[in-house]
Amino acid sequence: MLETAFKISSIVLQVLGLLSAAVGLSNTFKDSSNAGDRFFTRVMVTELGVARQLWSGVKRLSRRLFGRPRPRVVTGRLGTAMEVGFAGSARGIVQFGPLPDPARDPDAFKAAVEDRLNRAFKLAQDVQHHLGQETKARQQEDQEIANDLQARLTTLDEEAKRKTIRGLHEQVLGLFCVAAGLAAQSILDLAY
Repeated sequence: MLETAFKISSIVLQVLGLLSAAVGLSNTFKDSSNAGDRFFTRVMVTELGVARQLWSGVKRLSRRLFGRPRPRVVTGRLGTAMEVGFAGSARGIVQFGPLPDPARDPDAFKAAVEDRLNRAFKLAQDVQHHLGQETKARQQEDQEIANDLQARLTTLDEEAKRKTIRGLHEQVLGLFCVAAGLAAQSILDLAY
């Protein structure tokens, strides 16, 4: 009677352990895969790929051992393709107009040159100021985007860890039940 109870309890523990491990694997796969993915489809694709590689290796080995000729590969030149891209820039020249003749009126020439230099200097300062403001604005936008991306990545990482740990708990519980069932069966085998 005790022997039968041990056998039944060990079988029940092993079955429960296997079921728990299977549920844990299934939950881990569901939580970490894309919607609509199937577990066995992905596994079978991998197994078929391995089988194809093994079969091609067996064929190559048999050709080498039995001296059968290798398949002949013929290659040819089909042509060439060209891709042309264009990236350009536009330039403009701003001119102030003609300068007074320095030989006739040197003071007017000097004043016109100084005026042009002052306007060019002011324009350069304005451009430099606007570029500095634009650079600061872009740096601030880049920092905001980086912070947002970091927050999203942290959230996704924590969610993935939580989902994976849930499945691992079920798998460990299942393996513990299988081990307990095997231990009970081993004790039964040694005792009786």
